[in-house]
Amino acid sequence: MKKIIFATDYSEDSVAALKYAVYMGKMLKTDVIALHIFSPSEEGEKMECIKKNQEKLLGFCRDHLKEQVSDCEISVAAVKGGNVPRTILDFVRDLNVQMIIMGAGDTGTIKDLLLGSTTKEMTEISPFPILAIPPDQSPDKMDEILFASTFEDPDVGNLLDLTRMFSPLNPRINVVHITHKDNGTAEQALEEFKLKVEKKVSYNKLSFKTIHSAHVYETLQKTIAETKPDMVVISDYHQKSEINKVIKREKVKKMQSYTRVPLLTIPAAV
Repeated sequence: MKKIIFATDYSEDSVAALKYAVYMGKMLKTDVIALHIFSPSEEGEKMECIKKNQEKLLGFCRDHLKEQVSDCEISVAAVKGGNVPRTILDFVRDLNVQMIIMGAGDTGTIKDLLLGSTTKEMTEISPFPILAIPPDQSPDKMDEILFASTFEDPDVGNLLDLTRMFSPLNPRINVVHITHKDNGTAEQALEEFKLKVEKKVSYNKLSFKTIHSAHVYETLQKTIAETKPDMVVISDYHQKSEINKVIKREKVKKMQSYTRVPLLTIPAAV
């Protein structure tokens, strides 16, 4: 059975992520493992430290889930490690992981805006999808997913994986492509991408849209604010995609307010 990994540092930002992990576990009928990486400088025998940290982690889950904790299958694991992202990956390496869920933070670019530093680093090195949850989100539904696509071939496989992963929830998946290319070229790319998807993906709640704009980040944020999806999905091509290149190139100014939604980052295909 696939597993959902909830990684936490006990911060307030990770409480919403814990609740999302439990919600996803129930809805997708998937086991949930709560994971904490503790410092190698912690004093005491190895097994004593592990037991103490597992008890603390279980207490954290119980405190924030309250009555929910008895209704869901959630196990806890505490692992010693200096480099948190690398230690997380070492722990999950041999597990059948569906996604890793972490808390999000507040900083600058499309990733930095929604992800904390550890979560951001995880999206750069993880072979598994990373779901980052802003601290003010509540897991009450998953009806609309916005997939920010580049219309590149890997996104066909990513859409297939996405529909399979979330099929128990049956959400509408809106595929949005933001491009600086002229309308004729953009429409042609859209039709070609739709044909590729139709050959491999059988899912009746897909829609496709292309938006002409030279300001990818701002337009994506505006689209999120207007459509109010329950989740945003971005494919990570290690900075090769148009979206990532533009965002990397432009220095995005901090905004006083912005739409905060769960962000699922799908890793680049190996």
